[in-house]
Parts: sequence; C-alpha cells; structure tokens
Amino acid sequence: MTAAFGQVALPLPLAQPYTYRIPEAIADRIRPGARVVVPVRQREMVGIVVAEAPPPEGVTARDILSAPDPEPALTSPLLGTAQWMAGYYAAPLGLTLKAMLPAALWGESRVIAVLARGGERATGGLGGEVLDWLMRKGGEGAVPTIARALKRPVWDAVNRLVRVGALTLRVEPAETDRLEAHERVLVLGEPPSLLEREEQFKRAKEQRRLLEAVEELGGRSPLKHLHDQLGFSAAVVKALVARGLATIEEETKLRDPFAGHPGTPPPTDLTPAQRTALAAIEALPPGGASLLFGVTGSGKTLVYLEAIRAAMARGKGAILLVPEISLTPQTVSRVRGAFGDQVAVLHSGLSDAERADAWRAIRSGEKSVAVGARSAIFAPIPDLGVIVIDEEHEASYKNGESPRYHARDVAYVRARLEGARLVLGSATPSPESFGKVGEKLQLIRLPERVGGRPMPKVEVVDLRHAERIREAGAVPWSSALDTAVQSTLDRGEQALLLLNRRGFASFLQCPSCGDVAQCSQCSISLTVHQAPAGLRCHYCNASEPLNRACPKCGHAVQRMRGLGTQQLERWLATRYPKARLARMDLDTTSTRWSHHRILESVGRGDVDILLGTQMIAKGLDFPNVTLVGVIDADTGVYLPDFRSAERTFQLLAQVAGRAGRGPKGGRVIVQTFRPDHHAIRHAAAHDTESFLAEELAMRESPPYPPTVALANILVSGPDETKVGTAAADAADWCRGLVAQHNLPITVLGPVASPLARIKGRWRWHVVLKGPAEEIGRVTRYAATHLARAGEPRIVVDRDPGSML
Repeated sequence: MTAAFGQVALPLPLAQPYTYRIPEAIADRIRPGARVVVPVRQREMVGIVVAEAPPPEGVTARDILSAPDPEPALTSPLLGTAQWMAGYYAAPLGLTLKAMLPAALWGESRVIAVLARGGERATGGLGGEVLDWLMRKGGEGAVPTIARALKRPVWDAVNRLVRVGALTLRVEPAETDRLEAHERVLVLGEPPSLLEREEQFKRAKEQRRLLEAVEELGGRSPLKHLHDQLGFSAAVVKALVARGLATIEEETKLRDPFAGHPGTPPPTDLTPAQRTALAAIEALPPGGASLLFGVTGSGKTLVYLEAIRAAMARGKGAILLVPEISLTPQTVSRVRGAFGDQVAVLHSGLSDAERADAWRAIRSGEKSVAVGARSAIFAPIPDLGVIVIDEEHEASYKNGESPRYHARDVAYVRARLEGARLVLGSATPSPESFGKVGEKLQLIRLPERVGGRPMPKVEVVDLRHAERIREAGAVPWSSALDTAVQSTLDRGEQALLLLNRRGFASFLQCPSCGDVAQCSQCSISLTVHQAPAGLRCHYCNASEPLNRACPKCGHAVQRMRGLGTQQLERWLATRYPKARLARMDLDTTSTRWSHHRILESVGRGDVDILLGTQMIAKGLDFPNVTLVGVIDADTGVYLPDFRSAERTFQLLAQVAGRAGRGPKGGRVIVQTFRPDHHAIRHAAAHDTESFLAEELAMRESPPYPPTVALANILVSGPDETKVGTAAADAADWCRGLVAQHNLPITVLGPVASPLARIKGRWRWHVVLKGPAEEIGRVTRYAATHLARAGEPRIVVDRDPGSML
C-alpha cells in the first residue's frame, strides 16, 4: 500500500470505515486484511484495514498505533467475501469482518510489548527507557501502561523497537483476560435408590433436584452451568457433597480439545458410484459447484473425505461444514482418522482461546483442514481447494444476527474468489439448491446405499384409528410401535425414538378455569420440566416453580397437556424397565462435550434406546440401530411458515435414514394424525424428488422462494404500541419506495409476528417479495434509512430462514 492513509473497519455498527494515517515505521505491515490497533475516542481497538484511502478533507486523521501481525489476518479472497456479504445482506462491513474472526482477535484491546532476547542491548533514548522499564517489570507490559509510567507517548519508539527485533507485540482483547484454564465440575458418585432418596431428601428437596439434574447431564456438570443456567446455589452443591453423594473435581480446559484423539480410519475402497461421484467433483472447474444428492447411507462422507484428500494432494486445504455441534465430534473422528493432526475444529462450543488457537494454526498453514459449524466457512485456509457443506438443507446454516448470512450462499462466493470447488451434500436438498441444478450446480447422484442395502421399510401409523396402549396416557404409543420396540430389544438391537419437543409436557392448564401458564416475557406457554422440576420458557429460558394450584382460581390440581421428551423417557423407563435409556435434547446436551459422551455410549452399545429431538435425526451412523420410531410426525407441519412442509419432510427422511445402515436391515414407524400430508407421504416412500416437485409447484402461487426472493423487516421493542406504529411507518416507506421507482415488489404487512413477543420484546414484521436483484436494492436502501439499534429496533433480514 503506497497511500499514507488507510480505511479501517471496526467491529461496530458503523456505516463506513474510519480513515487513519499510516506511520512510516509500520507502513510495510499495513495492507488490506491486516489487523491494526487504532485509537477510538479514549480507548484502543483492533480493526481491519480494508482499503487505501485518500487524505480526509478538513479533518486531521489520527495515527494507526500498531500492526501486530507480520502477515494480514484476512486473505484477499476472504476480504472480498466480507465485502460481498456486507453488500448482499446490507450489514456494516465491520460487523461482517467481526463474524470472520474469533472474538479473541477483535475489539477493545491491550497491546503487550514483550522483550525479545538480546533486546536490552538494542538502543538508547526513549527506546532505551522503554526497554529499561520492561526489564524492571519482568520483560513485558501493556503499551498504555508504559506510556503512563514514562509520562510521554511511546508508540513510535515501540514500533521502532519491533522493527529492529528488540520487542514483539501481543494483542490481548478483554475477552481473553477472563478465560479460565480450569473449570470445577460436580461429579456424582453411586446414586441412591428411589427408596433411599425418599428417606434422605425428605427435607432437602433442592438437593434432590440437583442430584437428578446432574444425572440428566450424564453424572457430571460444571459448577458454572449449575449456578448460571440451572440456578442452584453454592450451598446446595456443598450440602450434596457433604452427604458423600458427589465430589468436586477440577478439569483442565484443553486448548485443542481433540488433541490425542486418533479418530476412526475411513474405509479404503470406494464403490463404483462413489468413484464416479468423486471423478465428477474433480472435473469441476475452479470455482465450480456441485450438489451431491445421495440417499442416507450412500457413503457421501467417504466421497467428501476423498475430495479433501485430492485437494491436499495438490497442496491445497479444505473446509468441511456440518450443521450441528452435536455432529462435530463424530465428523471430526472420521476426518481425523483420515488426516490426523492436519485437522482443526472451529465451532461455538469451544472457548474463545481454543477457537483463537485453532484459527492461528489454520492461518499459519500448520493445519490445512477446517471442520466445524456455520462460522467455519470463514476458516483462513491459505490455499483453499475444496469446500464441503454436509446436509446443505439445514436451517442452522443461517445466522440469526447481523450479518444475517447463510453459510451456503457465502460458500458460493468464497469458492469463486478462491478458485475452490464447492460440494453441497444432502439426501434431502433444499428447494433453493435443487432449483439451481443445471444453472449454478452440477447434479451428482448416489442413488443407492453402500453394499446395496435396501432403504428401511417405513410404516405409517394413523393415530386417528390405530390401536393404542392404554397405559401410555398422554404418550401417543401405538401397539405397532410397542411391539416393534420390544422385539428390537429382544434381539439385542438398538432403537432411536424421535419426538421434536423437549420438556415433560407442552404446557400446564387448569382444568377448572382453563388458564395456561404463560411466559411473562414471551408470547408462548411455559413448558413443564421435571429435572429440575419447574416451568421453563424455551425462548428466553425464564423459569418458574411448578405450582400444583392454579394461580388464577386456586384449583388444587393442574393438568399437564401435551408431550415432551422427559415424559416420553419416564414412560419408556416404566414400559421397558430393563432397557438402557439415553435422552438427547437441549436439556441434556447443554454442557461441554455432552453430545460426544451420549453418542459414544450409543456407539459402544451401552444404550438400548436413544430418544431425543431433531438432533438425533442427522448424520448419525450406528449399524446396530434397526428401528426408528417417530412419536408424533405432526409437530412442525402446521407452523405458520412457508417452510413447514419442507422442514417436516427433511426431518422425517433424515431420521428414517438412521435405520438399517448395518447388515441387519432396519424398520421405521411414523405415527401421525395426517398420513395424507404430502411431506409425510413422500418421506414414507423415500421419494425426495417427488416431494420437491410438489413443493416447488406449491410455491409458485402464491410465490415463495425459490420462485421469488424475500426480505423480512423485523420491528421489535418493549412497547407494543410504538412497535406497531414503527412497523406501519416502515411498511408505508417501503410501499412509497416501490411506487416511486415502479419496482416489481410486493409489500406484505405490517402484521404481528407469529411469535409476537420474545424476551419482553414485541415483534412485528413487513415482508418484501420480488426478484432477487430488486430485493437487494431495496434491502440495502432500507438498511441505510430504516434499520436502527434504538427503540423500537428495526433489522433487515434478507433471505430469512424462518418467518416465525
């Protein structure tokens, strides 16, 4: 960069980057993509240089203070990807760049000067005073602290010392100061029997709640989780330990949590279909994209691994995205089995320090394969050869805050800028992706399971007429499913049971006055939980005690209505007392590595029945699972969202694919009140293409994606009247803009969102429908003129993943 000024994007909601002067002492490090430390009012922040800049007119630009890295943090393609995202999703460039870097590399910072070996002999003058001060203070210190101690600015001297090798600089954002190297964990001993519990905990109900809550979490839980998330006091924990029922252990947080795990080596022989698919991927031009459309169990993962191996053989790196953190351990095991310590993991379940360490290892070239969830699309692979997005249809690839990007769409852009091949994989492709076949995507098929194994037989049980087990009560448990589970257990095989609703019961209702317990902050009923017992909101996590009397009319007994995974677990324990059960939902997987522990126990054969929510439907491969049961297939069919049928079909097809992946074959039983619904009908027939054809036809009139593009302008705030007024003003503004420029865009609303209140904020929205190019123009203009962080808050969400 030859200009004396540079534009620096900061991790703040700013419309434009700030312009700073580039001191000559660090000019050789100032390039687009470089991290720099700059003054912002009375503090210092880390920002990213995004471009050269002309001298500002009539303004004295402040100096860039430091450039701590020898190389830019972001490569040119990554910087180009960020600029595309900022334009497409109408997001501030600084926030877009913030999404690309671990939190430990961003934001308000302290720059630490570290004395290099031999540095004490480097110079005299002010530089010498800096070195003398550092030697007296143990060899390192924050630059602002040095300046205060010497009572003069020291940045020029520090930068000169860095150039001659007398100092090195380390940037420490505030977040890393709070990272703990260890965490204290409560570990249960031998649990008391039910009779012993009744006797021991007569007057210690909170201790019993704690015991049962930790049992739900696999017998161990960090104290921080018990205090912060579940609300148990330190006194209750101490009392349980004093009884000898638990101990407190200190665990080290590993900076590379997967270090030392060799992984599972993948198969070495590809089937003819897999070899054909791999050849088609290798034949893609640089920047080309493909859709690997393979039925569940067809061996897509092995094709991914071989495509990555081929890229590495060319000296290039790879990114593999999975949709859920729960899938990461199993995926990492497979990838590490193939590529060993070349694999780095990036996802939100890691600490800031772990993510920063993984990021640095990737950026330096020490590791060349990045595996992770949505944000791993920004892994700084220096020479990227292939990007793989497994289960590309998953909604979790859409980010829920600014920038509201979709990892799949970002991958298209990054692959093109990097000259990398893009592989989207799914057994149930999204309508958007399937609609791009032949235009942007080459279709590659894997139509059969490995080894010619048949797809599992799917039996649809119509709950309106089916014989049901009377003892099941509120649990819709048909005789067909009951017989299938028992015979599976008798054969020593495993069963997966899906109920996409966690908790014990959906809601608590008074049988006298009909009142339903509602969250005080959200427009939703509170869900009944039993471990720990209470009412909990699944949107804001607020909790209330489980009152046995109605607060409105005082009726003595309230009735639990609906069904959740906790209630299903209790029923199964009663019905099959010898079966070993495991439950996998947000309640049992909220602690670190809990997904991994549950899935490992299933893989070892220590679990006979795994029940859970949608997280058990994706990517799991257990050959001894021969039965999959869907307790209630209708939970998502009637949500007020145009994607409800799509999501239902994908969930049913994916969970059905968990059965019969081994030589024993498999069977699927789907219980429903609507066996004629097209999502259920096509899922039972394993017919994805027929479902997509019917669904795409339904989205032509009225038009929905991919027929048209959407943008959702969401207005929220604590005052319902002000939110409604602001939403009406936003709708009027949009209609005026559309009419003024004669744009082919339909403006719908304003209307209250289906979930009208979340976390104390009322929500209204205005929906725009039209061609993608015009929607883009309007959203960019709306983001400038409408979006604001004040009250009411207005956000613009292009290509929304949900309309709830």
